[in-house]
Amino acid sequence: MQSAIGIQSADTEPLMRKSRIPSFDGRPLNVFHTDARADRADLVLVLPFGVRHQIANRLYPVLAADFNVITWESRFVLDLDADAHGAAIEADTHARDMAHVIAQSRTWRPDAPAQVDVVGYCSGAGVAMLAAARNARRIRRLALVSGEYMLPPTLCRQSAFQREVDLLLPAAASSMARARMLAEKIAAAGRKAPASEFEAFVSLPFSSAEHLHRYGMNYLAYRGVDFLRVAQEVPQPTLVVAARDDRQVGVDSAYIVSSRLPGARGVMTVDGDHYELCRGQQAMTSLLSAFFLH
Repeated sequence: MQSAIGIQSADTEPLMRKSRIPSFDGRPLNVFHTDARADRADLVLVLPFGVRHQIANRLYPVLAADFNVITWESRFVLDLDADAHGAAIEADTHARDMAHVIAQSRTWRPDAPAQVDVVGYCSGAGVAMLAAARNARRIRRLALVSGEYMLPPTLCRQSAFQREVDLLLPAAASSMARARMLAEKIAAAGRKAPASEFEAFVSLPFSSAEHLHRYGMNYLAYRGVDFLRVAQEVPQPTLVVAARDDRQVGVDSAYIVSSRLPGARGVMTVDGDHYELCRGQQAMTSLLSAFFLH
């Protein structure tokens, strides 16, 4: 069953529609997509784990001008009741979910081309690489934007944000008691700090002990992947995009990953911070459109 969701185009018609579909193991996924048009290519947006799809509300109308847009909300952190108790948390599960979303999208558009294009953002960049390496025939081109590739500190200097997260989340994953203590501290600090423009979208994993515990375990699973090795297995033409003032992930990591991609089309940098893609920044979206459409 599909329903209108959230975003409105200029003439007030609903832009993104929601479908709730079972993934490869039966776990339901919230999938969001524009109405498919035969004259537009299909573009899958892979969001970071732990965020609702509305973080990209300002991006969707920009992409929808040229593409049929498809995305989904990741498992493990957001909808706690939907995951079986004690279910193994693995990064590869996100990649398998992505492959299943692509396969299911063919049922909405039976005449669609066999392949889709993909944009992976933040931790979604790593998930996109995993899926691209395993599903070469389904993914035509790949763009990695502001990617979190979990590179070793000996190879790429960590940002202050990465160092902080690398202490916080493993501790939260260690036990519910530890997660509860940390969640209380985060809540107290949050009441004193000014809210950022994306606070409502990035704060959910820190909103309760259970969310934080799951987020930590998911982080450890993601950190355990050797994304430089994965990059070497990605055959698609791949564009890497970085923001010069990104305080979450450094520009250097983009160049290191690009050097390992067999189909690399170079690294493009734009002004701005980690959230320029979410804002639908013109410089960034123009790079993506040029890469996918020409």
